Amino acid sequence: MRRPAVDDPLWLGQYRVLAELARDEATRVLLGSGPDDRLVSLTLPRTAESRAETAALSAVLEADPDASTPWHASEFHPGPSLQEVPDPLPEPAVVRLAAGIAADLTQLHSAGLAHGSLDPSHVRLTANGARLIPRAAGKDPADDLLALGSLLAAQPAIPEALRRCLAENTTAAELLEAIGPATAPWPPEVGKLIAERTAELAQFLDAQPVPHLETDSVIYQVTDPPETPRRPRSRRRILIGALTVVIAGLAAWIAWPSPPALPPAPQPPLVESGFLVARAHPQFLQFSHDGRLLATANADFTMDVLDVGTRKPAGPRVGPFPETGLTGLAFGPDGRTLVTSRVKDAQLTTQAWDPRTGREIGPPLVIDGIDRDSGSSALSSDARLLAVPMVSPRRLDLWRIADHTRIGSIDTPTTFRYSEFNPDGRTLVVYEWDGHSAHSSQLRLWDTASLTPAGDPIAVAENDHICCLAFRPDGRTLITTSGEARTAAKVHQWDTATHQELRPGFTLAPAQIDQQSGTVLFTMALAGLDDQHLLALSAGTLVVLGLDGKQEGAGVPGIASLGVSPDLQTVATTSGSTADKTVHLWRKP
Repeated sequence: MRRPAVDDPLWLGQYRVLAELARDEATRVLLGSGPDDRLVSLTLPRTAESRAETAALSAVLEADPDASTPWHASEFHPGPSLQEVPDPLPEPAVVRLAAGIAADLTQLHSAGLAHGSLDPSHVRLTANGARLIPRAAGKDPADDLLALGSLLAAQPAIPEALRRCLAENTTAAELLEAIGPATAPWPPEVGKLIAERTAELAQFLDAQPVPHLETDSVIYQVTDPPETPRRPRSRRRILIGALTVVIAGLAAWIAWPSPPALPPAPQPPLVESGFLVARAHPQFLQFSHDGRLLATANADFTMDVLDVGTRKPAGPRVGPFPETGLTGLAFGPDGRTLVTSRVKDAQLTTQAWDPRTGREIGPPLVIDGIDRDSGSSALSSDARLLAVPMVSPRRLDLWRIADHTRIGSIDTPTTFRYSEFNPDGRTLVVYEWDGHSAHSSQLRLWDTASLTPAGDPIAVAENDHICCLAFRPDGRTLITTSGEARTAAKVHQWDTATHQELRPGFTLAPAQIDQQSGTVLFTMALAGLDDQHLLALSAGTLVVLGLDGKQEGAGVPGIASLGVSPDLQTVATTSGSTADKTVHLWRKP
């Protein structure tokens, strides 16, 4: 067993990956933990044949054979394989072995599957009995019974009654019924191996509770030599001594100061409230205005819309989109429209979709001559307006998406500009910088109705280059994150009416690049949970901060992107592993 690699999935379906159990040319086997702390073996096929087995086993096991990384899960119990047991088993243990294998074969055969690889390496002896590592490599269930007979016949102590059961019963179910209950304990050497595997497992469970394992009831009888007779004590002496001890203990108890009360255990700032599963690895997340739908822009250039309440897709997958995938997502106010934007070369395409049917609504808005190298487009949160950086002359064009109307332009002569709408779309904040590291930059707020500046610009300090803009839901606070790779990120909070900083800024860990997976671990801060807290993604760890930047509780590691519901009550996160299709949902405790 070993810890998962950096590029291993953090989750597969509802299971958190804890360790790697084994690997060979055909499969990898990971240890996973479910929401109820149940341990499972997660088998990841690596060949076409093993992928076909995963698809077949989905009839009897929890599995996702259509995932980019297919997998199937089976209950995990620590213990050695039959191949690792050095000595032959005694008669009662052979019966228990046969009963456990027959039970698992019955489940397989009832689904029309055949194991096809029944040998000692595929049989595990656990505290709960013998378990068969699931396979679906065979064609005829009768072959499994022949293999079982050969495996049991290799045990010198096979009971004659068990031989008759194997000869007289033609199905695994009949064999299991004929054997009946088999609860005899394993021999001591097997119990020792089970204890060793359980101890080895404990170091990989972190804070996970070790599952309760029903151990075999083994009774040891030890006969000690009789003690030398002692002179009996008088009853009076015994009573006086006992009374003296009681009085002394009572006096000590009265005199001893009461220990201070222990403080209550601190609550974690975030608790997981559920999960969703997209059809591919999600890279960008966007909630609808009522928080009931979540749109995901996926690594395979597709888009999913997931129903947060039912935990299922709300409609069919949309895409794949050409080459670059999606650069923006926004729901209409009623949730019946989802607007997407994507860029190819110097062309921006904006489309409206019905999230329930996956059908496009009306023709797309196509804008040529955009500046994709030194700026990025911005969608208003109500999917009504679009701000697009243009090349010649350098400016920001504002468009009304519904009727494809260009409203006007904002002159932005600087080299780099980045913009973001406030929540109601009435204000657009534009960050401008000429690209010179020693020069200062500025933030300017614009009224989107009149296209006039809303007050004086906000001066940004030298070497303080902004990479993320975010508003609080009421639009009164602008949150900026600045920084570059390998330099600490700085977070500032601004009053959008006075353009003054509300409180001193603070720093976060710099953005990083995972050298193994190539995933960029961004750093940014945004509103979340309530009006007294911020959420920050700090180099791949999600943390909850007070307004002064002090972290509250432990962070959630391994996060590549996140989205926050408009009411700030739900946080959705994704990991950096391209094999992970899970979106985890978090809330305040």
